[in-house]
Amino acid sequence: MATITLNQTTTGVQGAADDLIYNVTSDDVTGLNFRFVLKIIQNGVVIILLKQLPNNSSSTIFNIRSIVSNYVKQDDNPYTIGFTTETGASDTASIFRTNTSAIKKFDLVFGYEYSATALLSPTITYDATLDNTIRCVNGTFLKPSAASPPSSSIAINYGLTSQYSLLLSDMKYNFNSVEFETSIYWEGANKGQFSALAFLNGGDVQSTGSKFMGVRYYNNTSLLTTNYFENKPANGGVVPQASLSDSDSLLYVGVGTYNLKNQTIEATAQPDNVANDGWTYYTVQFFDTAASATPTSRVYKFNRVSCGKYIQDDQMYCIHWWNSKGGVDNLPLLGRVIETQEIKKKDYRTSGGNSLSAGAGTDYIKASWEGGKRSTKVQATTTFELTTIGGNPDQLTPLIQSLINSERVFLSGHGKWGANSITDTFAVVQAYVKDMNLNKLTGLDDQAISYKVEVEISRRRANP
Repeated sequence: MATITLNQTTTGVQGAADDLIYNVTSDDVTGLNFRFVLKIIQNGVVIILLKQLPNNSSSTIFNIRSIVSNYVKQDDNPYTIGFTTETGASDTASIFRTNTSAIKKFDLVFGYEYSATALLSPTITYDATLDNTIRCVNGTFLKPSAASPPSSSIAINYGLTSQYSLLLSDMKYNFNSVEFETSIYWEGANKGQFSALAFLNGGDVQSTGSKFMGVRYYNNTSLLTTNYFENKPANGGVVPQASLSDSDSLLYVGVGTYNLKNQTIEATAQPDNVANDGWTYYTVQFFDTAASATPTSRVYKFNRVSCGKYIQDDQMYCIHWWNSKGGVDNLPLLGRVIETQEIKKKDYRTSGGNSLSAGAGTDYIKASWEGGKRSTKVQATTTFELTTIGGNPDQLTPLIQSLINSERVFLSGHGKWGANSITDTFAVVQAYVKDMNLNKLTGLDDQAISYKVEVEISRRRANP
């Protein structure tokens, strides 16, 4: 009987876009039809059985990246937390939300097979001592300069345990600062942006410090209010602890002005609360307790900006997308909006008149509005050219890079979405970014800048 050894493993939380390597060796590969075997189990169901020949070192390499990547994806609409559920039902009592398929646990069982004789089919033998577990999100954590595969869980910076821990965002950071920065729009109670971020939750993903989210409002350097949202079921969340399900191990939280305005959990966390009059920015940070003594994440800062001169009620858009860390990001696009529609249609000609019914007692007649060329199979595709309103390119560029590279993009706002009039007070629609090139700008060279993004509404306009 052969003995197999697991020389190299990939464990912890990993990105499904990174190499997930398992190096297996056997002390005897001489059996007939010898193969190394790897069984991958997800939620108690065997999803695949892999078999590979040994190499010249009596070993083999399993890379399961392309397999697990088919099972993880971010949720399509977590952006309205604090206002509605994902399906649009009213829900102002939740500021957190669980995931559907954003993180998955995979159980790995290793073994080998060979045939006792040339006439018998191979028999599989598993070694339970080599059983392994990995949790994957739809992203990548491996730096371009790093060797592949990683030697340990490379998502460790995203487990909320210290003031340097990160949320699952592509916002730029450097290790000499604990503060991120982005711009939001706020011009009263009926205007603002929906935004959401994602974070790891619970002991199984090394993120035990996600118990409270703090929101602090400032007027320049003066602190106005401090508010805490407890991560618990009553608020839509899940208490971080061990042995959580996949759906509870990655959570979304609403952090936009409209999310905070509509939630009814903490009144003083609403930006239009009288206690926050004159606020110029607010911060979001996680804590281990509600006393703010133990921060467990970096500070995420949201600057208040006034509306641009081109902004109208039906042109308030925020773009959202799946980012490279398995979470979601958001960017208000508050500059000039240019809307275009590309129309495709077929045509045909009609003769008009009553030639089929004219006769004795009925004169032939063709009215002025009958006959001629008509349209059919009309298809209208709506495209928006959206612009950020100023900002630090060192903060904007990483988000624009993330957006351009995303496979799933959404647009929210109060727009017409290509219709003739506003039919929704608020909507989230799927979109497609048409830009295929990016000129990378920096704060050193370009100072304050605006980016233009060309976005196509994924659904064509319905035409009768």
